[in-house]
Order: sequence, then C-alpha cells, then structure tokens
Amino acid sequence: MSGIFGKNARGEPLRLRPGAALWATVLVLCLVLPGHARAAGWSEEKAAKADAVIASFLAQLDREAPDLPKASLVFGVATGYGLVAAKGYREAAPGVPATVHTVYHVGSLAKQFTAAAVLDLVDRRAALRDGTPFTLDLALSRIFSGVKHWPGAVANQGEQPVTLRSLLTMTSNLPNFTRLPPPSTDPWGAIAASDLLSEIKRFRPSGWPNTFEYSNTSYFLLAEAMEEAVPPGDSGPTPHRAYLRRVIFPRAHLEETGFVGDPAPSSIAAVAIHRRDRVFDQPDWLKGSADIVSSVSDLAAWNGALMDGRMLSDGPRAEMFGEGARVTPEIYYGMGWFIERRGREDVYSHSGFVPGFTSYNVIAADAAASTWISVTVLVNTDVPEGMDALARDLLQLAQE
Repeated sequence: MSGIFGKNARGEPLRLRPGAALWATVLVLCLVLPGHARAAGWSEEKAAKADAVIASFLAQLDREAPDLPKASLVFGVATGYGLVAAKGYREAAPGVPATVHTVYHVGSLAKQFTAAAVLDLVDRRAALRDGTPFTLDLALSRIFSGVKHWPGAVANQGEQPVTLRSLLTMTSNLPNFTRLPPPSTDPWGAIAASDLLSEIKRFRPSGWPNTFEYSNTSYFLLAEAMEEAVPPGDSGPTPHRAYLRRVIFPRAHLEETGFVGDPAPSSIAAVAIHRRDRVFDQPDWLKGSADIVSSVSDLAAWNGALMDGRMLSDGPRAEMFGEGARVTPEIYYGMGWFIERRGREDVYSHSGFVPGFTSYNVIAADAAASTWISVTVLVNTDVPEGMDALARDLLQLAQE
C-alpha cells in the first residue's frame, strides 16, 4: 500500500486489520427528494435495489469485524438538478442518525479541493513574493529553498524540474511519506507542517522519471506552495485552509465542509470506528491531501460546481479532468481525480481513506449531451475493500 489517504480502487486495494471499539445501535433515516428524483429517474424500484446492495455491503462489514460497532453509511446521487436522492443508514454516533448532512472525514477527496485551489491561483495570475508568476510549470526550487536533491534544483543540469504540474498529476517521483515516513517522525503522533516540509526537502526522487506514483507528499507540497502565492490585490499569501474557506468553499455554497480538527460551525460529525492503528491522522499529516471533512449534501454541491463551471474556468477545469498521467492503459490521473474515457462518457473518480473513515466520489459525464450524474458514498470506518464497487453499482443503478 503506497499511502493511507486513498486511491482509485483499481490497482490500489486497501487491506486493513480489525481493532476494538464500542457497540452502537442501528437506525435508518431516509431522505427522499421527489421532484428531483423524478428528474433523475430515481424510482421506488431503484431505491429498493440500492437498499439491497448497501445492506449486503454493510452485512459484510459486520461479518469482518463483529466486535466493532456497526458502521453508518450515507450515499447521494446528484445531477445538474442537484441532489436527487440520498439515504443514511444506521447511526453516525450514539443516538445520532446518519443523514445527508452528517459530516465525515473524506480522506483523499481533499485532493480535489487542493487541486482546485492551486488551479484557481494560477488562473488568477498569482505570484510569489518576489513577483515570479505562479504557474503550473513553476519549478518547486523557485518556491522552496533547500531542495538540492530535487530535479531542476541545480541550474544547467538538463533535468526536467519538479513543478506544480508534476505534483498535481502525481508525477514528481518524490516518495510518498505515508508509505515511507521520515525516520525522525512519529506516524502515530502529531507533526507541525513546517517540520514535515523540512523532512520532505531531504527526499530524493525515486522511480522512473515523470511517471505516475500515487503520493500524499505531492498534495502536502501543493498546500505549502499555496502559502507562498500572492493573489492579485492581496498584500501577501493566504494560508491553505483560509484560502479554501474564503474562496473555494463559497463558490459551491458549501456550508458543512471544514477541516480535520476544525469543522464547520454547527456541523454534526460521524464518530470514527477504527479497524486499524490511528496512523497519520493528525491535521498536519493530512494537510492538502486528506484534511477535509464534509457531508453528502455538500459533496453533491461540490460536484455540481465543478461540472457547471462555477468552480473553475474552462482552461483550469480542462487541466483538472485531463489526461495528466497514465496510471493503466485505460486510466489516467488528472488533477485530484482518476480519469476514464468510455466512448462518449467520461468517468471521474477518487476514493478516500483515513483511519476511521472511507469515502468514494464518482462522476459520469456525457460531454456531447452536457449532462452528468454523480454518486458519493461516505462510511465511518476503515473499509478494506469494495467501496469502489459499491459506488459503481449505485452509479449504474442511477443511470438505468
């Protein structure tokens, strides 16, 4: 496993070991949106089929860890009409039913937000403090000092530098710190972002140059790079979280989205059910790559803002959903999304995993018809496998 914060399931299984926790009772709460459901063709028959698929998935989780509390799950189906169907299963916390508004840690879905923020800064023609344009092809050696081992850090060596683009597309070849943490750090404890950055600066690239390797290091560095960029009209850089809250979240009207350790006010959070050690789960370990908490309602709005052009203008949006790096013969990594081309349909997806939570977000877009449909699934436990298959089954059901 090359990182704990989540990857597309094809070729990237997550295999976990059980732990121990308290038992919770079972409660189901269903949200039905009749007008929009009709628009998406979400019928009672489809709802019953979804119930059966999810019941089977949850039963398997129960069998795998019978001594743990029963995990909750929320899924949502969205289109250009908005959230057209959703349902919560069981309790997200003792006495608290899981609903479309319950907040879960979303793991690597956070990469979508970081990518959008970096692309937005580039689109706004932000610059470094010394006036250097903040562009996708800006070498990281111009942003960070003390990176002598990174390609391009030493002038006139003919190497292709590590850039913002290579971080976004996972082609930097900088090692993934969640696979091989720096020896001076404690993966089970806290770390300051400045200390993690200092350790990463010592990394040497590995692997075949400019090839895809899933790495949380890349998106941590993107969040750090954002904090060196000055948008036009601002007197200085804005911290990563502050930029998301001030610029990115409002564009999608996100009201329940926040950060690990710093959730949105009045949000109701699911309680984590841990099946493995709580490694790399402190806020700065997660910075930029897995530090978002959100709800199905907000993630449906997020998908809508990306698809209708409110989040990014055409150029940056094309970069996000482009073929940035080949993962397999059929799958690419864009910027924060895995990309599959299926004839006239494009499928954008990503999973997320942090201790105690698993997520999956998938969008199927028909460019010719200018239509799209998405499925988001959130669970408050470490799911060893099957989230991608569940989300794809629900997507296929929604498209029937």
